[in-house]
Amino acid sequence: MAEGAGVAAPQPSVLDRSLRWLLLGCAGWIILLSAIVVAGFLLLAIPLVALVVAGLAAVLLVPAYAALILALDPREPEPAVLLGAAFFWGAFVAVLVSALIELLTGATLAAVLGSGVADVLGSSVVAPVVEESAKGSALALLFLLARHEFDDVVDGIVYGALVGLGFAMVENILYFSGAYLEGGLVGVGVLFFLRSVLGGLAHSLFTSATGIGLGRYRQVAPGKRRLLWPIAGFAVAILLHGLWNGASTLLQATNLAQENPLLTLGLVLGLPLALTVPGLLTLIVLSVTGGRRAARIIREQLADEVEHGTALPEDLEVLARPWARRRRLWRALSRGGLRAWLLQRQLDELLVDLAFRKWHLARGERLPRFLQAYSEEHYRERIAALRARLGEHDAATRRHPA
Repeated sequence: MAEGAGVAAPQPSVLDRSLRWLLLGCAGWIILLSAIVVAGFLLLAIPLVALVVAGLAAVLLVPAYAALILALDPREPEPAVLLGAAFFWGAFVAVLVSALIELLTGATLAAVLGSGVADVLGSSVVAPVVEESAKGSALALLFLLARHEFDDVVDGIVYGALVGLGFAMVENILYFSGAYLEGGLVGVGVLFFLRSVLGGLAHSLFTSATGIGLGRYRQVAPGKRRLLWPIAGFAVAILLHGLWNGASTLLQATNLAQENPLLTLGLVLGLPLALTVPGLLTLIVLSVTGGRRAARIIREQLADEVEHGTALPEDLEVLARPWARRRRLWRALSRGGLRAWLLQRQLDELLVDLAFRKWHLARGERLPRFLQAYSEEHYRERIAALRARLGEHDAATRRHPA
């Protein structure tokens, strides 16, 4: 029987809640310690001027790419702390783990097969498997510890893309610093165009495939077959990454650059676009269709909440339309200031979370025990409290206008 149908949701024990917070705390410490190790390595291994130039170049387009990624999910923005955790796990934990494993694997392969074969296998096979596993671990943790915020394919795309973006940023620092030491600012500029402009979202695309698999797992009805979705998504991530690295390795291994420079230039410019553009267009299409499905879920699941007084009639359309939601937030800001904007934003997010919680329950989905506190009644109580606070703030603003 679903929650809200007369049976209260089972509440997590103190041990369950403590375990969740312990795991979240451990994840935070892992990110922090990895950041310290990565930053220390960069400072010790790279001359300061090269590091500054490389860092600026690597960070330059990150805000724009992050904004594009977040724009894919306008109806159900994810918590900032989870978005940040995804990005920084990719930037520090995934980079550190990948570097250590690839160094050990590369040395082993070189000793057994020789350096030439080891380089090819390391780039085309080992790196895709290791790096997508390291990046995918962030998505697995988000899925396990914050499943109530991981609702569908669009969420998987956003989280996966941010993990990949963080990974690419730090990886680019290494590449750009080498380019600066070899070719100065010109070398950095050329590599910046190739890696940040043409291939700036490549890692985001790869890891989004893993996110899509986990998102599909959340969307489809419970059953044994849905386990295939995360496996398939992870396999696609490795395949895309392998094709990307393999194409680059093939170009470097041949004498094509000397024999036909124009063809080489065409391949260098064309291959990144040929590999990433179709994938990025697929992500956009999936996000648009996912957004339409989200709008339908919001309308359907909040309809009876209007009768209960949890939602207002206008909420159904406003929350289903991103532009209408932004207009309402702007009105709250202009009439009641920043506090009204924050309260309205929290209220809108909770209403959307309630809609998706009800949708998952209707499909037979159950949260693990340590997340059972995120029940329908939990959301209704918080919504009622926020609506009361917003009403009090509006009344106070009318009594004492600025």
